[in-house]
Amino acid sequence: MIPHPSIPVGQIRPSDIMILLGLGTVYEIISRTLAHVGKSKSSSMVTLELELKELQYETARKRRLGQAAFVETSKLERQVLAKEKELEKQQELFQTRTDKVARMVKYSGLAVYLLVFCVYYGIPMLTIDGMRVDREDLDGEDALNSDDRAVAFLNTIMFPISYVGFGVKISRLGIPNARGSIGALAVLWSSQVTVGKFIDCIEVLL
Repeated sequence: MIPHPSIPVGQIRPSDIMILLGLGTVYEIISRTLAHVGKSKSSSMVTLELELKELQYETARKRRLGQAAFVETSKLERQVLAKEKELEKQQELFQTRTDKVARMVKYSGLAVYLLVFCVYYGIPMLTIDGMRVDREDLDGEDALNSDDRAVAFLNTIMFPISYVGFGVKISRLGIPNARGSIGALAVLWSSQVTVGKFIDCIEVLL
């Protein structure tokens, strides 16, 4: 076990935390699935690519025969041009679909974040009780009162996110003693990041 100080929790909302963790998990899985589907080529497009490669190979083979296969080579070259135009149209449709799915995932994510922000505005999911924080756990911080000790403790255990995480600051808007608390959006995002990394590992293994 990695040694760590006990966390002096002042207030915690376990039911809301579980809801947010579940919401983040479900949304991340759905968004990753949609993104994967959006980037997947259709069967007709894959077939066209294979047919084009076969025609290009056959054309190159006939071209090496020289004048003896001039007529056949010309026919194959026209077929290659036709397949290339057809494939180009398919690629345009594919790119349009990919962009559409990407926009849908982006805006649905923003809608979820806005909903969570509005529903839980000003409500901390977890607060640190500064009165129970040991000065020895503050890494030399000279905290004068309970609020200062709570802030210093949370900054220590969340370093460096507590200093550079702009999203964490947004998630604390409207919360009393915000710097000593964790907001709903931070819980949601932590779930998404964890599930996202887990999915990345599975994709690498596959």
